[in-house]
Amino acid sequence: MQKLEQLIAKNFAETAYGKVANYIPILGIVDPQQLGIAIYNVDEDEIGTAGMAGTRFAIESIAKVVALILAIKRLGHKRVLAELENGSVDYSLGSALLDDELTGQVHQVNYFNNSSALLTTALIDQLMGQNSFNALLGFCREICNDPCISLNERLFRSAIMNDKDFHTLAYYMKDKDILETVDQTLITYFMQSSMMVTAQSLANLGAVLANDGIKPWDNVRLLSHEDNELVKKLLTTVGSFEESKEYTIKIGLPIKSGTGGGLLACAPQKCGIGVFSPALDQYGNSLAGMSLLQDVVNQLDLVV
Repeated sequence: MQKLEQLIAKNFAETAYGKVANYIPILGIVDPQQLGIAIYNVDEDEIGTAGMAGTRFAIESIAKVVALILAIKRLGHKRVLAELENGSVDYSLGSALLDDELTGQVHQVNYFNNSSALLTTALIDQLMGQNSFNALLGFCREICNDPCISLNERLFRSAIMNDKDFHTLAYYMKDKDILETVDQTLITYFMQSSMMVTAQSLANLGAVLANDGIKPWDNVRLLSHEDNELVKKLLTTVGSFEESKEYTIKIGLPIKSGTGGGLLACAPQKCGIGVFSPALDQYGNSLAGMSLLQDVVNQLDLVV
């Protein structure tokens, strides 16, 4: 797609201004000057790519979407959301824990924050035991239409040894009787975050959401209409960390970002979009990626 290549060229300079994630050492050595995009047009069953759309990178927080969808499919959205509403605590990357019993503060539930992610993973562990990561990996391959998605063992080991925030959070939740099993939940969580995807993988996932929960490549329904609408609403409201509201206004699409540099987006009834650029802004969103995504939305008139 010539237009996509032109937009890659326009936004590439933005890669020089962000910083790659370094809270996990392996992520800190990724080349920041990378930018790629894939768009899956659901009407024409056609994929357009530009730049480094086929480069493998860590899915990181976007795995929360895969895990939430799998949990909803197995348990129903009412039970899953109830579990998250009862157990979510206010804790973000790099912040101090806030004990609500002491501060008296009431926080709106974020279904994609770190505590919710651990609870979602714990639900999958309860259902599938030692097979939980294999189930997540298989489902990720299915919904992304990418049989080559695999675990980056080196990244997983680096994450589980160095991401102290998640260890602190998990034991805090255990102490509050919110989380039952810490060690297995952390292992499964770090493994799911260490799956290696491409921008095209994410475009395929976005295409399922854009196509009312139906895989456009084989017309098999993965999500009910109701569940698909729920996931899109969650992506719109809390998918881009602290900047979710800003990007809802700027871009106008359901989006989920990951600190590996990935962006998942969908334009309902139109297309799924995957973007990769690992240089991040201060909130953990891809700097060049968001700029590119905004240009693509405007150029292709993707917002209804």
